[in-house]
Amino acid sequence: MRYLLLTILGSGMLWGCHTQPVSPPTPALVSTLKNIDLSQSPSMLEQHRVGMFSVGSWVNQKPGQLFQRVKPQHPQAAVVYLYRPDSRWNRQEVVAPNFFLNGERIPSLISNHYYWLELAEGHYRLTISRPLGVIHFQKPIVADFKVSAGQQYFLKYEEEKFRGSPDHNLGLLRAGPLIQMPVKQGLREIRTTQLKSPGLNFAAFTDAQGKLTEPKRKIVKQNYEEGEELALKKRFKLWNPLTW
Repeated sequence: MRYLLLTILGSGMLWGCHTQPVSPPTPALVSTLKNIDLSQSPSMLEQHRVGMFSVGSWVNQKPGQLFQRVKPQHPQAAVVYLYRPDSRWNRQEVVAPNFFLNGERIPSLISNHYYWLELAEGHYRLTISRPLGVIHFQKPIVADFKVSAGQQYFLKYEEEKFRGSPDHNLGLLRAGPLIQMPVKQGLREIRTTQLKSPGLNFAAFTDAQGKLTEPKRKIVKQNYEEGEELALKKRFKLWNPLTW
C-alpha cells in the first residue's frame, strides 16, 4: 500500500511538471532599415543619385518646439539626437545637405534644428551630400558607426566649427562636419535648438514567426535618464568633398 501511494504521488508530481506553462520566447528588437555591407564603399548610384532636395533656413523659417529629451518606445533601443546649431551662416543657407541612413533619406538639418532617431542595437551607415538642384554630384561624407542598446548619442552637424570640438582622445565619431559630442556638451548645445521635423523610429520587435511588428509612430516625450559617456564604435570612411 505504501509503495502504491508513493507511485501515485510521484506520478502527480511528474504530471505537474509537464503541465507548467512554457514561457514564450523574448521578442527581438531589430532594425527596420535595409542591411548595408559596411565593408563595401557606396556605389556610384548611391554617390551620384538624382532625387529631391531640401531648402535651407534662408527659405524655410518654420519654428518648432524647443529641445526635449525623449523616452524611446523600446527600452532596448538607442536614441541618436542629430542637431545643427544656429548661426548667421546657417540661416543664409539656400539648399540644405541631404542625409541618408542605410540608404533611406531622413530629414535634412537646417539652422537651429534637431530631431532624433530610435535605432536597434547594431551598425549603421550615415551619408551626407549637398545636391545641385536634384543631382548629387559630389562624393558623400560617409560615417559607419555602431549604437548600443539603451544608450543615447548626440551628433552635431557643424560646417563652421567655431564652437570647438571634443578632445580627440575621447575617440568620438568625426566625419567632416559631422561630430559626435559628449553627452553633457551635447545637452548644452542642443537645448536651444528646435524640433523642426519629427523624430523617427527605425526599431521594431519580431513576432513568433520572425515577422516585424509595426512600431508606434509617436515617441513619448518624457525625461530621459542621462547615460554614461559613450563613444560610437566606429569604422568610418571620410570622403573629402573639399568642404561645401
